[in-house]
Amino acid sequence: MKSQPHVLHACVLACLVLTLAGCSGGSARGPVSAGSQSAPGQVASALFVKQWGQILWGLESSQTGTGTPRFGDPIFNPDGSVSQTYTGPDGTQAVITGFPDGSVTLEITYPDGATQTVEQSVPQFDGVSTTTLEWLVTSSRGLSVTYTSVVDDRGTVTNMSDDRTHLQGSSRLPDDLRQDFEVTTSDGETQVQSDQSDGSTFTLTVPLGGPDLAFPDFSQASTGTYATAGVTSEFTLASTAAAPGRWASMSSELGDGVTGEFSLAADFSGGGRLLQNNALTALVSWTGLGDTDVDFVSAEHSATSPAGAAADYLIHRWQTLAALLAPAPGVASVQYLSRMPITSAGE
Repeated sequence: MKSQPHVLHACVLACLVLTLAGCSGGSARGPVSAGSQSAPGQVASALFVKQWGQILWGLESSQTGTGTPRFGDPIFNPDGSVSQTYTGPDGTQAVITGFPDGSVTLEITYPDGATQTVEQSVPQFDGVSTTTLEWLVTSSRGLSVTYTSVVDDRGTVTNMSDDRTHLQGSSRLPDDLRQDFEVTTSDGETQVQSDQSDGSTFTLTVPLGGPDLAFPDFSQASTGTYATAGVTSEFTLASTAAAPGRWASMSSELGDGVTGEFSLAADFSGGGRLLQNNALTALVSWTGLGDTDVDFVSAEHSATSPAGAAADYLIHRWQTLAALLAPAPGVASVQYLSRMPITSAGE
């Protein structure tokens, strides 16, 4: 029986609050002001992409998958459940327990010591083509995620490429910041919509490729938006000739004639330039964690680190075990894990 694609947990960065010191002064259209208003949104866009890429497809530093995981020997428990250990290429450890009723629990330990517990409900099948699952994720660092996944195989059980998956739920940080999300995968495309309680919004549309349409097709452009405090960034992600297997460039339209042209490294760090009406405004660079440098044409310089919600979501980051099995997240859904062939250690 085939696996269901994208039955995954969802959580993402909220608004990136970047206070750019030394950026006051000038009109709303002046070069320093334009850079100070636009750079935070540009970096936030990249960090949102990074987090969703990790959550949905397990994009790690290579953006193209994480290698081969290792499974331990199965343990048959007295209650009829079966447990198995998992070690991801990045050092993530997990114990997967599948119960006779189809429910699953995961106990995950990340390389930084954080732990998460994932509870998947008993699958509810409508007798035709749709399976509904309820999910609860709790973290040692106070993150909680609840959502419902609905997977419609459209009557073609052996063909994943025509499945439609809809995830809807919310995540909450210890400081009570909330993010409501919907993720829809259908007809070769994944669409993400997230709305944060601070008023910011993020969207992402990604064409899918591969035999099962379960992983980003980097040969096609992906698009999205990030909006906060009246500033909206519309961005396009693309590969390059030098890096055809990942997102390597990011171009943005940020309003008031401000545009951005940036390169992305494999870990989603980046750098490039902001322009206003085609005139250079500032050079911007950031690390994979969002630490940012801005150099303005006026010779002013700003350095800042992510704060508030952005830092919280970086600390509380989470990925499903499914995503860690990239580059085939559809094949690695937890629903799949509950009925996968038991493997021997090292296989």
